[in-house]
Amino acid sequence: MTDQTEIIVTLLKELIDKNGPEYLLEKPYDAYKELNRYMGADNAVTAAMLCFLVNGLVSDAEKGCEPEELSKAIQKKCCFNKKMSDLLSKIFCVLYSEGNKTEWKAKDSEGLSEFLKQEHTFRWEGYSVWDAGNGTVDCYYDADMVLKPTKEAGKTDGLKSMLKKNPFVTADAIYKFYEKELCKYLDHEFEEYCTCDDYY
Repeated sequence: MTDQTEIIVTLLKELIDKNGPEYLLEKPYDAYKELNRYMGADNAVTAAMLCFLVNGLVSDAEKGCEPEELSKAIQKKCCFNKKMSDLLSKIFCVLYSEGNKTEWKAKDSEGLSEFLKQEHTFRWEGYSVWDAGNGTVDCYYDADMVLKPTKEAGKTDGLKSMLKKNPFVTADAIYKFYEKELCKYLDHEFEEYCTCDDYY
């Protein structure tokens, strides 16, 4: 492979590693923009790759077809000459090598598994205003919590939606998701506690 080809394969793999296996299929233009940031806006190969991506040829590459077969499919769908089609075929056959596909399969839900095995420290600081009728009182509370997630934590609708978009999401990203959800819940409960009817 040429230096340019190696760089493109590396960049594409990094995008998939970060955003999940469906990224190139679902966000072809975003992938193209990311490549342009590194390769330059007038790069003929990245422009050709956008055509490759929007024509759904990633699916052909994922299936593990032969380079010659993929090159012919590119020529047919994108109307490129053989030289450009061969180059794109080489890039995507290397990208979707058995080694990479095995690595991606192993990464599927790896972040969730890691998150569920650990204890996590959360800090929450609450603020509300209690209306005493003849004046108001500022109310504060804070807490440090160490929580160990159960398997049920991986079945919430919000997290399932997150994992569906990107099954490679990291344990740290899942932690931040639950931190936000927990703070939102405690903020609401504290607000309810401070503002409820005195005679309730």
